Amino acid sequence: MSHHEPRSVADTVVVNYFLAVGAFDLLATLLGGVVAVPRAVFDPDEPESVADSAASELRAGWRLHRRRAGDERVPAVLRARSERALPHFEGVPALVAEGRLVALDLSDDELRTFAQLRRVDYVRQFARVAALGRGEAAALAIALSRGYALATDDQDAIHVARALAPQLTIRRIRALLLEAVARRLVSSPEAESMHRAMIEAGFWDREELSGKP
Repeated sequence: MSHHEPRSVADTVVVNYFLAVGAFDLLATLLGGVVAVPRAVFDPDEPESVADSAASELRAGWRLHRRRAGDERVPAVLRARSERALPHFEGVPALVAEGRLVALDLSDDELRTFAQLRRVDYVRQFARVAALGRGEAAALAIALSRGYALATDDQDAIHVARALAPQLTIRRIRALLLEAVARRLVSSPEAESMHRAMIEAGFWDREELSGKP
């Protein structure tokens, strides 16, 4: 095992919001030096011409920001959100080239788990009404198989993960920001500012960061 092997796997939600506010490096530090994601979250090897419906989730989001930024027909709030996020998304290929954003392939067993988590009839046993999204299902399949912590803020993924593996470590955005303060990676005001910026970027959170995670 390489000492570079990740200890956590992240889904799209977590990477998206840290990236959108220019805090990818902080996320990488919190997750052990690299941000590891399944290819459903970001696939650096997919062709530029890949259809939106087939594109990895971060690439689809990146394209959305490109389309919205500078489009006068888009509501001003959404246009501003995309204009702020776009420069950070344009830096994704460099993050891959530098080895800070790493795409993980699913093993055969993980692919089987992924397929189950994408089925409504399977997920219904956990009192969920919808199957998990591609990124959440792939990240959870890897976490379950390899014993990695799961960095997610998706309520359904968290609910299913806790039902399947109560011992699995879940790392939510709020807890990651509070950990960054506790480890003196950022000050409390800096973390609160990032949290507010994430909410402005579309992250839904009920309360101020100073509350409990």
